[in-house]
Amino acid sequence: MTINISECINAVIKGSRNLQFTALVKSSYFCLGEIFSRNGSKALAQLQVGAKFSQTLMKVIEFNSKYVNTMNVYQFDQSRTNFTIEELAAVPGSRQKNYQVLLDEGKCDCGYFQALHIPCRHVLASCSHARLDWKRFVHLVYRMESVFNVYRSEFRPIGHEDD
Repeated sequence: MTINISECINAVIKGSRNLQFTALVKSSYFCLGEIFSRNGSKALAQLQVGAKFSQTLMKVIEFNSKYVNTMNVYQFDQSRTNFTIEELAAVPGSRQKNYQVLLDEGKCDCGYFQALHIPCRHVLASCSHARLDWKRFVHLVYRMESVFNVYRSEFRPIGHEDD
């Protein structure tokens, strides 16, 4: 998280070295204004074509879906919320072979599901097995309406200092 924040700040301040403090603030303000305008336009365009989720989320879901067919899913309750997943094939970055998924609690042993609130490959396998829609397990922050609302605010031009 700290690395991501510092990379964002570095991207905003890039090209602003050796400036006075007020010039640095003004440069940052204009850079952020451009970023908000550009990202707001992208989010609005995706909303207008009917996208429900961000493109980044859809790429993650597509990547995680590749592994669904390489797992055995065992259901342990009638409400279809408690599963054990057995990975049959080696998955890059995988530490273990068996994972417990508790859909009603938003938990998976891999930790990915509760950390990012995005269905991991184990949750996708559980949903596929139980014929549940994985979209209901995605946090609201990943919906395009939420993304667009972040960029809805507009930056106003800064007036001259003497005014």
